[in-house]
Amino acid sequence: MIGMRWLAAAAALWLGTAHEGRCGLLDDLNEAQRREVLSGGQVMLQEAVAGKPWPRVRVFQLVRATPEEVAAVFFDYENSKTYIPDLLNSRISKTITPLVLEVDYEVKVPILADEAYTARNELRAIHGGGFHVSWILLRALQTKGAEGNLRIEPHGERDSVIRYTNLVTPGTGMAKVLKTLALARMQKTVQAIVRKVESQKKNHPRDLARQVAALRQALASHPPE
Repeated sequence: MIGMRWLAAAAALWLGTAHEGRCGLLDDLNEAQRREVLSGGQVMLQEAVAGKPWPRVRVFQLVRATPEEVAAVFFDYENSKTYIPDLLNSRISKTITPLVLEVDYEVKVPILADEAYTARNELRAIHGGGFHVSWILLRALQTKGAEGNLRIEPHGERDSVIRYTNLVTPGTGMAKVLKTLALARMQKTVQAIVRKVESQKKNHPRDLARQVAALRQALASHPPE
């Protein structure tokens, strides 16, 4: 009898872990928010951070593509300027490793002068078929600091859920004027990523295959963590 109880408990634990492995990102959301994401909508959560004028933002959305396809499109940093809102330029300026790259960006900023900055982006595969891309601001004309990540996890066999997290510390002149616009831009950025990935899969499969091949080559010497 004790053995049967142990087996039942172990099975329950395994099932719970397996459920989380399918998409642990959804565990961050309540039931209504999960329904919104899985129906194709977007959920944005804001978290006040002590000493920071802008909140940490987390944006969740479903993508009709595999995690590898999502990561491959996002990893093509120099192509970001073709689909991210208000992004004027994106150029890889330094390669630390195949998965750690410094990228120069130029962004159109309303009211104020356009912003130019360099971020260090690091991509890694994670067990369960997901990916994690983190970034940190190295230097900028106006922005004091920024750090965030894109987490990509499988949902079912063909879809993914992404969580885009960003915490920006603006320059003094940007803090009050641009807060609402900046938060809206983060939402639009996630929408743009989703649209681009799904468009690549539907309309440009050969280009998507090129992006996937480039991702696989970069990952070849870095096993999942």
